[in-house]
Amino acid sequence: MSSATPSRRAVLGVGLALGLGLTGCYRVSPLVGTGSQAGSSATPLPITAERRAGVATETSLAELARASGLAGIAAAHTIHATVLAQADPLAGRNADTTAVISPTAAPTSGNLIAAERAAGNHYRTVATAASDPAMGLLWASLSVFCSNVSTTGPAPRTGDVYPTALPTEPLPSAQQVLLSRLNALVTGLEWGIGQLASSDPLRSQGQQRLQEVNTERSALREELRAASASPTPLLPGYPMPATPSTSASTKDLWVGLELGVLAGWGRVVAASSGDRRSTAITAMSTPLAHAMALGSAVPGWPGWV
Repeated sequence: MSSATPSRRAVLGVGLALGLGLTGCYRVSPLVGTGSQAGSSATPLPITAERRAGVATETSLAELARASGLAGIAAAHTIHATVLAQADPLAGRNADTTAVISPTAAPTSGNLIAAERAAGNHYRTVATAASDPAMGLLWASLSVFCSNVSTTGPAPRTGDVYPTALPTEPLPSAQQVLLSRLNALVTGLEWGIGQLASSDPLRSQGQQRLQEVNTERSALREELRAASASPTPLLPGYPMPATPSTSASTKDLWVGLELGVLAGWGRVVAASSGDRRSTAITAMSTPLAHAMALGSAVPGWPGWV
């Protein structure tokens, strides 16, 4: 791909310097955790009943997927089970994966998607009750994965990121990051729409999504003002990949931006609790569903990058 001006390696965040890859060499920042380094928890995490149940559930889902001939989904669930079973599930990519929790026997029959959705609902409850921000996001990520994974389309993307320990962050700060992601998505949608032919069905799809995002931004700005915070403005010159000239390149652009919004919602999940966290978990599925509709694989750990 040829570079556009400004460089696509520039940072999308406002006053924040960390750039993390999403699609190809396109970067946005800041997102939740790199997943590239072992960021062990400050104190050992307990082996809870929720973790034991999670290992059993993920092992069962892996077996069901494997029996259905869906090796990619099985691999993702195996990774989930491995992380939950190890001593520190927040140790990142370089964790000691030695299991401290043994999985129970897993059934090998049943409806995979029904089992996935049931697991997603359960994980949401666990995530909502979690006291540690990173564990809250870990369970939320599992919930979003199970609530959206599909037996059609590309296999889940695994092996690139893993959950890590996170610092405590004020909710308004996380919401400002989310707003910057939504601002970038608006810019990318407008740019892509402007490059598409009026007869291209992707154009109307983008226009509808633009309306949704603008409504979402308005609500988020009101929340920030209610918290006595000044909403992050929509700034000119967000770095983007090369100008989209085809439907395929426009889809690539929008997928990267939608995944950026997904990670922004993940950050809100980690910074919130109770009903607000549950609402944020639901919101994570919206950009993921749009990214998948554009051809993206579901990430192995949605909301983490």
